[in-house]
Amino acid sequence: MIIHRLVKAIREQNWFSVVLEVAVVVVGIFIGLQVDDWNQQRIEQERDQRALALFVDELQLMVEEATFDKDFVNEYLEAILRGTEIALNCEASEADRAALVTAIGNTLNWRVPDIRPSGLAEIGNSGTLGRIGNVELMRAVGEINQFIKMFDDSMDLIGPQYGQAWEMLAPYLVIEHPIRIEKRPEGIERQPVPMYMTVLPQDTLCNSQEFLMGLSLLANFYESSVWSFDTWHGSLVKARNLAMAELE
Repeated sequence: MIIHRLVKAIREQNWFSVVLEVAVVVVGIFIGLQVDDWNQQRIEQERDQRALALFVDELQLMVEEATFDKDFVNEYLEAILRGTEIALNCEASEADRAALVTAIGNTLNWRVPDIRPSGLAEIGNSGTLGRIGNVELMRAVGEINQFIKMFDDSMDLIGPQYGQAWEMLAPYLVIEHPIRIEKRPEGIERQPVPMYMTVLPQDTLCNSQEFLMGLSLLANFYESSVWSFDTWHGSLVKARNLAMAELE
């Protein structure tokens, strides 16, 4: 219809009508493109909000896990340091020796960072970070990715140290009874370490440089873990707070 009127106006040399019809066409095209642009922006904004929500939810879970891990490794580090003091005391009591055995036995439990990759991948691969334009959030996400790689690399460095520590300690440990593991509704429970394991006589321990060096290597291992989990926890909290601020 518009084309028909435009052709008729040109034939009649009605230039006002020509200009008016062309303007109507141009405005119509512009409005159509603008509506498409608005719709695309709305779709991208909804997608970004979903990606942010998933990212925040997974970060919150990782923060909770990192808090537990940080407390866990701090507790075990303190126990090992206390165990070293006990090992140096040639007149340590049986209660102290039991605490030493517990500290050593508990180091068989490792903690590794809880990484939930779905939200991290979504916010990075969907273009959400670029559209949001929050430089601080981009840096925080980059820090998390760097720490994930750092954890993989650090285990290659400090893992052998852990193994060497146990090689030094093993000759001084005595397994006296079978290790019993019970399955309970709240999870797997292992009997206390002193109920199945003990150490050689105290005068042997306090004069053994090998045993003391093994304890020192374990302490160094957990000191590295404490630093790693502290830094990991801080990075997660920072990224979570920045992402939450972007949620509408």
